[in-house]
Amino acid sequence: MHIGLFGGTFDPPHVCHTLFCVYVLEMTDVEKIIWAPCADHPFGKAAAPFERRLAMSRMAARLLAPHVEVSDIENTLPHPSYTINTVEALRRQWPDGRISVLIGSDNIEDLDHWREIERLRQVADFIVVPRGGYASRCEPLAAVLPELSSTAIRNALREGCSVEGALQPDVIAYIRQHRLYRE
Repeated sequence: MHIGLFGGTFDPPHVCHTLFCVYVLEMTDVEKIIWAPCADHPFGKAAAPFERRLAMSRMAARLLAPHVEVSDIENTLPHPSYTINTVEALRRQWPDGRISVLIGSDNIEDLDHWREIERLRQVADFIVVPRGGYASRCEPLAAVLPELSSTAIRNALREGCSVEGALQPDVIAYIRQHRLYRE
């Protein structure tokens, strides 16, 4: 089985994260995507609590089941969350599987800063989905995702602006119910 690891902060998860999964499933031989919110960002990035991001991710990905599984795997591993640790855990779960790390082209420039990147390149493949406004040195998939960022969404929410169309309605309701991204 070909497993794709889709890691990220997902703060909050938006429609382009969902589109990302659809593109990968349609344009590659990936059979299952593990959507794994980062428990403790290795670069110290501040984020909403893990359980909140996990719940919103489950809402965002629910229509893609069973091909996309939102997992708390990174919260079960040592902190901070490193992709190499997650890939190794997935390899234990699927010893005969092929693991690919799924990234947007906006993350290419940061790869050299990832923990044990050379070992990661040996034990997993990388699938790069182009993101508007970001060049890629890799051979990306043919699709280009629209420009949309969680940062811009958080800023819009703080300013009281509408984020309809950027987030699924149940994710918006969850954010309002739990009063996320107000400060």
